[in-house]
Amino acid sequence: METKFQLLQEQKFPENLEKKLINSVIDKHVTTIWYGGVYTSSYNLEVFWLRVKDKEKATKVFSKEYTKELLEDSNFHIVLLDDKDFELQDKAGRAFIKLCLGDTLLLYKDDNIELPSSYCYSSDVESFKKKYIETYNLLSSYSNSMNKDEEFGVTYFYLKFFEHDLGVIETMLFGTINVHYNLTERLLLLERVFPQIKTLFVKDKENLFYIIEAIDRDPESARFDDWALALEKVQAKLHTMVIQLLDKFEFDSRPYKIKPKIKVKKKKTFKYIDQLLPLTNTKGVEEIYKFHETVTFENERAITHFYLLVLTTKEDAEEIQKVIDTFSCKNDDLKFTIISHTRLFIQEYSFENIHFFEDVVKEENIIYSNGYYPSIHWMDNYDCDYGESIFRLKYPLSKINKFIKKKILHAKKQSFISTNKLHRCLYIKLQVYILVHTTYLPHTSNLNTLLSLALYADNDNAPKLNVLINQLDSFLLTYTQKNIQQKDNNLILDNSTIDSLKQFFDFIDA
Repeated sequence: METKFQLLQEQKFPENLEKKLINSVIDKHVTTIWYGGVYTSSYNLEVFWLRVKDKEKATKVFSKEYTKELLEDSNFHIVLLDDKDFELQDKAGRAFIKLCLGDTLLLYKDDNIELPSSYCYSSDVESFKKKYIETYNLLSSYSNSMNKDEEFGVTYFYLKFFEHDLGVIETMLFGTINVHYNLTERLLLLERVFPQIKTLFVKDKENLFYIIEAIDRDPESARFDDWALALEKVQAKLHTMVIQLLDKFEFDSRPYKIKPKIKVKKKKTFKYIDQLLPLTNTKGVEEIYKFHETVTFENERAITHFYLLVLTTKEDAEEIQKVIDTFSCKNDDLKFTIISHTRLFIQEYSFENIHFFEDVVKEENIIYSNGYYPSIHWMDNYDCDYGESIFRLKYPLSKINKFIKKKILHAKKQSFISTNKLHRCLYIKLQVYILVHTTYLPHTSNLNTLLSLALYADNDNAPKLNVLINQLDSFLLTYTQKNIQQKDNNLILDNSTIDSLKQFFDFIDA
């Protein structure tokens, strides 16, 4: 007995797991054990493939609860395979058996049981792919018909559609369809071995999937198919993943491999990406989008100005903002105006900011990405209402207007004011100006960033606004930004400065 389990015991698995494996072999529930990583995956998830005679009996030993706990504690996953699974692999060309259950992964085999045949026919893999495509096209025709006829319930149909496609991926990577997990659990598990899955759905604060949770919370949104268009795009992306995975298995299972010549489109590289190294080297920066560009001429020199959106993790947002603020202070021939948000923020407030972010967060605008990330999901049936954003201003607009009226608009002589109050008036009024013209409320209070965004927000009136900005003493703006904590009256506004501020506030209020 010791010799039979020697290879298994040498691995030093958790004691409870080792005991379950050995007892399952002794009780004749498990006849073969393979152990190793998932094919093509560079992730460190280790899988035990257990060939069993009866899945129902084996599941009592390796329950869903035990398997999930083992995954969380030790990064081990258990997959049960029975005769039906190997019959399916026969129909799929045995690519999984050949590529995923090699002899080097074999930990134990019952002497009375033969190993499954690993002789692979790549033509059978191709046939399996064709059958998948036929089923996909049939399901697509149903969903297209439901969309065309505006029938209720297409949202739920898409969720079932996803399960079918995920089943194909699971069949090729794990050898069987994960019937005991719900859709969210299946997606989270696949993310560990097939990172492209991460591009499908935006996650919420609980590391769950935003759309799926939204549908669970609000069945009415599913009944009226508010998310149908977003789910249709996810389905198209998932379908492409399945085809690419099947193509890879078909090619890798061939006895002789001759790679076809495929012209790969070169991705355009942002010319000034090296200038952004302080930002791209900062932890928590996921992606950067370029959404606007201008060139101006001053004193016989061209100044190129880029507007960027940085998507960040919530945990690192504060440190990233410090780096972003350093860019706003530079006065070079190359300028950057940078705003930052988490992906979840854009998703949660998409109903308010769709007219701004839908044109910004586009694949063609990406100039930097450090991994696999999902697109934002836009709802179908809602009216954009940026009015609610007003309530998220840090200070009430009515109080800001009252202060400006008293200290600036109605000032008849020199006025004393604190940089704290002046900064507050400037940044709140600029935020509102940008909101009115773009339906987007910036979170930043950096004056340089807000002034640049204001020029972008109302392009037709940008020249006039630029003149008014230039009339304001740059030293005044810089000093105000640097001393925003100063609450005492540390500034004396002379008549010319008051006049410039009057014109500026009148313009952005018009």
